[in-house]
Amino acid sequence: MTPCQLMWAIIALRLCTMPEQPSLELHSVSVVVTAEFHNPSILNPDFLAACEIVPEDWVATERLTTPPLSVVKYDNGVRLTVDQTKLAVIQEGAADLSRSNLVHDIARAYLSKLPHVPYRDLGLNCQVSVRKERPRRWLVDRFAASWLQKESSLRGMRPKLALLADNAMCNISLFDVQEGQEGRVVADCNLHHAGPLTMKAMYTAIEHWPERLAFVSSSVSRLLGST
Repeated sequence: MTPCQLMWAIIALRLCTMPEQPSLELHSVSVVVTAEFHNPSILNPDFLAACEIVPEDWVATERLTTPPLSVVKYDNGVRLTVDQTKLAVIQEGAADLSRSNLVHDIARAYLSKLPHVPYRDLGLNCQVSVRKERPRRWLVDRFAASWLQKESSLRGMRPKLALLADNAMCNISLFDVQEGQEGRVVADCNLHHAGPLTMKAMYTAIEHWPERLAFVSSSVSRLLGST
């Protein structure tokens, strides 16, 4: 087993098999890179394939190329959007942990092909959730002050936390979702790397995503661990 495979095995074990921790489900992963000025008009499936940013056999199901905004979406759930200040590489339905680094490979390849763009901030993001009965009530009981727990007019809350993660700030926003009989507490997680950043700094931060995911999963598990 390679070191990378070992790392993913450890993360999967933490997320799925810890007996006293909630079973987190991973829903999406994204990389966001801001810049003084991106050029959206270059983004299209031909450019991405020709520059080997994505494999040439990927099938684009949505494409839009304009000067202010461009979008390319593929049938595997990966979507790239570029406007004049932000590049976003998103993988939705990223339940397979072993492939949750796919967007990071794409982002790194994109940056390497356009090294002279004045890049600024980097965000490594993911959305996870845990099943809870009565998730809104659970959030109130978990995070509200004692007097709020007894407030009859309170209908919900969205706790936000900021944790220091080495040279990044980990921002976690929690909210409840009720779909039929199934309830969830969802965590939107953002690891913000403030810029302006050098290319080397961006590469290093992106390459450390497995460790970042382990940190995020551990933090969210502690926040949502009580039943």
